[in-house]
Amino acid sequence: MFYDSSEFKNLEAGLKLSWMQQQLHTQNIANIETPGYKAKNLVFHKILSDKTNNTLSNKISASVKQDETLSSRNDGNNVDIEKESLALYKSYVQYTALLNKVNEKFDQYSYVLNSDFK
Repeated sequence: MFYDSSEFKNLEAGLKLSWMQQQLHTQNIANIETPGYKAKNLVFHKILSDKTNNTLSNKISASVKQDETLSSRNDGNNVDIEKESLALYKSYVQYTALLNKVNEKFDQYSYVLNSDFK
């Protein structure tokens, strides 16, 4: 079934990671006036993992990393509103595209299940 397929699991993982990106960028924007706040980024890691049939597959994981670049502001905050807004929009577009792909798959299954074959 579709839920058990690697395609669905990849789409699901992509949706989760895009959602996490949106949350981080929103948090960074919300803290634009917080003295000493350092922007956070989502860093992706590719991992080669062994499967039971001894083949290798690529998996992606992510971790949150604090941006340690120097701030041009006196209060030590290094959030760049333009950079964060653009990154937030990019992650929104990625999330929407992945969600549309999932919806297309469900529409295909719905069409097949609801068709009258004679």
